[in-house]
Amino acid sequence: MNYGVDFPKLTDAKTHARQYVLNSLLFILTFWALNQVAYLFTVNEGVSLFYPPSAYAMFLIFLLGGKYLPVHFLAIYLGGLPYRDIFNYNLEMFIPDLRQFVIYGVAGLILRKTNSPQKIINAKFFYSVMVASLLTALVSTVIFLVGIGSNTLSFSSLIDRSSSFFVGNLTGAITAIPIFLLFYQFWKHGWQELISSLLQNILKPQKVFALLIIIILTALVIQFGKMDEQYSRYYYLILIPVVWSTVKWGLGNGLVFAFIGNLFALSLFIFSGYSHYGIFEVQIMFAISIVTVILVGLVQDERDIFYHRAMYDDLTGLANMRIFREVCFTSIARAKRKGHKSSVLFIDVDGFKSVNDTFGHKVGDEILHKLGQEIKGCVRDSDIVARFGGDEFVVFLDEISDEEAAGVSEKIIEQLAFLSRIHTDAVELGASIGISLYPRDGTDIDTLIRKSDDAMYVAKKDGKNSYRIYGDHHR
Repeated sequence: MNYGVDFPKLTDAKTHARQYVLNSLLFILTFWALNQVAYLFTVNEGVSLFYPPSAYAMFLIFLLGGKYLPVHFLAIYLGGLPYRDIFNYNLEMFIPDLRQFVIYGVAGLILRKTNSPQKIINAKFFYSVMVASLLTALVSTVIFLVGIGSNTLSFSSLIDRSSSFFVGNLTGAITAIPIFLLFYQFWKHGWQELISSLLQNILKPQKVFALLIIIILTALVIQFGKMDEQYSRYYYLILIPVVWSTVKWGLGNGLVFAFIGNLFALSLFIFSGYSHYGIFEVQIMFAISIVTVILVGLVQDERDIFYHRAMYDDLTGLANMRIFREVCFTSIARAKRKGHKSSVLFIDVDGFKSVNDTFGHKVGDEILHKLGQEIKGCVRDSDIVARFGGDEFVVFLDEISDEEAAGVSEKIIEQLAFLSRIHTDAVELGASIGISLYPRDGTDIDTLIRKSDDAMYVAKKDGKNSYRIYGDHHR
């Protein structure tokens, strides 16, 4: 079954119940599987270097909603199998289960209240998650200390146990982030697309080589750290390539590399012998790497968004006029050197005002986006399309004859008329196009745009849904 965040509208109670059961089984099974992995990293009774199940459940409550809280508690109850005797369940087992259930269940509901489950790959979600990780670890530690009776412990024992518990919970919450994002991709797209995406994004020569470098450096960090028990002194060997991969390939790849590298480090630390002192350093290093990757990745994403907005129109995704002019300046200079002809098309969408008046601006924006993409599909990759403003577009056709420019205009008119029949039958859309020719009508882009605009108004005056070449009516 292809799980998705946007659940389909359920037609009857039976379908609803079946969906709930399937989701519940997936919740319980994945929670149990993470518990089994956590047991492999146990260093003391009840203490694991890698314990993401609690925070993972918090994310599932965020994704699925409060109706899955009973499933959450059932997952906690069954998560200890086969190491827990669930048939002799007692108060001593119930209290820590209840603590985990309340803290992470409430945190999941708060995350759901402050973030949209439909849009989680954004800065707000990641910042909220990091705050939630810190607060849940802090609250868990306070309740844990109250439960064991902190008055009976010496100060040094109190610090030791509280820091161990806090760092363990914080690391578990932070390391649950990449696990949840992996689950989210499965939930949204299904297994096949998830595996295909991983193969395409990870198994590329450069990325495989980078991952191998990270794994090799991880082994060196653990070996050097064991010599003098100063793991943090060498951790930059892991952090530098992880941050580099985030900058080069984005937040998603950075999280995968950080998670794999640090999990490998934990495995070496546990299975090659470990010291009590090193436990804290290794856990903190794991948490720091994930947080660093998230922060660096978000900065990169913001930079990319800024760069995109500086170059492209937000509504249509086409080039804006600043980039359009720069590209045209270069193309005209090249055409001048080579003696080639070029053309500028000025396109005005006929009848678009009726779309906004009839269906509203939201539908109008969607139609405008589709129109822009259709125009782009009618030209070559070497040409450039930009939104001039409102419902007007400009196209620069590089190295093209006058007849070919007229042919492109006819193609655009036909395609936009076809699009309007598909998406709305309440209004009639069309396109009036003006054509100016380089070098006949001008040798700079602003002159060519102005003259193609004049020709477009002639096309409108002559009946719309047609094209006119500037020279035909202005000489």
